[in-house]
Amino acid sequence: MFSGVATLFVSLTILSVTVLAKPIAKTVTDSTGDIVHLQLIGDQTFQVMDNFGASDAWACQYVGLWDEKVKSKIADLLFSQRLDQDGSPMGIGLSAWRFNIGAGSTEQGNKSGIKDPWRRAESFLNGDGSYDFSKAAGQRWFLKAAHRRGVKDFIGFCNSAPYQLTTNHLTYATKGKTNLMSDKYNDFAAYLIKVIEGVKKSAGVLLNYISPVNEPQWDWSDGGRRAVLIEIMK
Repeated sequence: MFSGVATLFVSLTILSVTVLAKPIAKTVTDSTGDIVHLQLIGDQTFQVMDNFGASDAWACQYVGLWDEKVKSKIADLLFSQRLDQDGSPMGIGLSAWRFNIGAGSTEQGNKSGIKDPWRRAESFLNGDGSYDFSKAAGQRWFLKAAHRRGVKDFIGFCNSAPYQLTTNHLTYATKGKTNLMSDKYNDFAAYLIKVIEGVKKSAGVLLNYISPVNEPQWDWSDGGRRAVLIEIMK
């Protein structure tokens, strides 16, 4: 993508929608030789998609610290809804951005049990209980870049509660069990409120949605990436 720098891979699911004035029918043959009849009906709505989005996990914590010109070009590719002089899109025009609320595995280092440093994340919550909203500088840069380019919806999501609130003091569950301490639910909620307030003050962007758990159906016990199981129904 750029000469002299690592290629940034962003996992995106792209839905291509074509609006048709009238139904179009087509007959094709699949790989088994069976005939498949397709009909596209453009004037019937089956689903409304609120947003086309992606998340900053995990590369943006580092990419956001790159050279200003390079990372600004990447931000344009992600968020711009403008057209260049020949009418080509300058970017894919994401309309929602998910902000990874780190749990402190970066601060734990190798003791975190997470082998890949790119899968660790800083936490705004310090070990002494204070908060430092100068952390996650690369992520906050992309948050502001998205906001400047017209993104309206920002979702703060957690792969884990802060390690200070987990039963094993790690940012991933072990033995497939709930990892948030049973007496720390209120503390976790208060922490998320503090993060919303701190990010708004430090980055000027409101996290207008919060996802307190991420992919809770999966067993992340190997520590390949940080995640925690939380008992939802409390």
